[in-house]
Amino acid sequence: MKRTRLMPMLKQMKGAARCRGFTLLEAMIALMIVAVALPALLTLVMTQLDGAASIRDKTYAYWVAENQLTRLNLLQQLKMQQKIGNYKLPEKDAGIEMLAGLRWQWQMKTIAMESLPIPGFKRVEISVRLLGVAKGVAMGSTTRIDEDEPALARLTGYISDPERQPR
Repeated sequence: MKRTRLMPMLKQMKGAARCRGFTLLEAMIALMIVAVALPALLTLVMTQLDGAASIRDKTYAYWVAENQLTRLNLLQQLKMQQKIGNYKLPEKDAGIEMLAGLRWQWQMKTIAMESLPIPGFKRVEISVRLLGVAKGVAMGSTTRIDEDEPALARLTGYISDPERQPR
């Protein structure tokens, strides 16, 4: 009697074992799909990270340029208030700033705007390049401007020049 009870149970287990799990072919196809999709996903993620880093660097570069333009505006205001006597807006200037743990090289040019209907303004063009990670460099050190490297930010502003304004 025991044998007759076990036989149908064994047959049921054999049928159930055949229906469970994946065949080798199904597993290989699933692995192939994952192998094709995963590198594409990783490439997409790396592209997004590179784009975010580029946007961050450009934002910092514009901040450096805006800081320099603001500095020039403040110096011009102090000169107009006669708090600093012999300051003259330079035609060209350059320097290094440290911002967010990075070294930034800025270059400034001023151009007299004789063609404007209102005299007494100068156009200020500031370009900023990324030098790299800050490593204990003196802030006021002189640097050679690398014209071949493209600027991350270019900012143009207009400043009143008290020396050129009509009296």
